Amino acid sequence: MPNLFYAQNQASVYYHNALADEKKGDLKAAMEGINKSLELVPTFDSALYLRASLKCADGNFRPAIKDLDKLIRVNRSYFDAWYLRGWAKGQLKDFAGSIWDLSKAIELNKTYAKAWYNRALAKAFLEEYKDAIADLDKALEINPTYIQAWYSRGYWKDISGDYSGAIVDYMKVVELDPQNREAYIAMATAKYLKGDHEGACTDIKTAIDLGSLLAQELKDKFCK
Repeated sequence: MPNLFYAQNQASVYYHNALADEKKGDLKAAMEGINKSLELVPTFDSALYLRASLKCADGNFRPAIKDLDKLIRVNRSYFDAWYLRGWAKGQLKDFAGSIWDLSKAIELNKTYAKAWYNRALAKAFLEEYKDAIADLDKALEINPTYIQAWYSRGYWKDISGDYSGAIVDYMKVVELDPQNREAYIAMATAKYLKGDHEGACTDIKTAIDLGSLLAQELKDKFCK
C-alpha cells in the first residue's frame, strides 16, 4: 500500500509539472512529464486527457483517440474526453463516430456551445443540413456571440436555398465582426441568388474596401 500511495503522489507531481510546462508552451517537456505520470498510474484520467490533448495539438489524432478510449473506459462521465474524442474523429473524417461521441458529450453537458457546433459540422459533412442547422440553433441559444456558428448556419441555409435566412445570419456576423470580408462576400452571393443585385454589389464593394482580392475578382459579376 505505501508503494501505491507513493506512485499516486509522484504521478500527481509529474502531472502538475506537465500542466505548467504546457502553459509555458514547452510541449515536449509536458509530454515527457505526462508519460512519466502514466507509467506510474496508467489509469490516471486527467493525465490521459492531457496526453490526448497534447497529441491532438500535434496532429496525432489516432494515438490521441487511443488514450481517450482508455480514459472513457476508466471514467465514462468524463465530458472533456467525449468532446475531444468526437472532435478528433471529425478531424479524421469519421463523422458518424464524431456525432456519436459529441452526442454523449452533450448528454453530460448541454450548455457547451462548441459541442453543439462541432456536432453540426459533422452532420453537415454528411449532408444532414436540417439537423446541422438545429444544432447551430442550440449553440447560438447558448452563446449568441458565436461568430463561427452564425456564419456556418448562414452557409448551410444558403446551400439549402434559404437565401433570406442566410442573409440574416451573415448580417449578424458582420454586426459582431465588421471586418469579416468572407461574410460580406457570402452575403453578397446570397443576395445575388435571391435577385437583389444592388445589395450584392454593395456588399462586394464593402469586401473590396476591407482588402478582399476575391471580392475584387467577383466585382464584374456582382456589379454589372
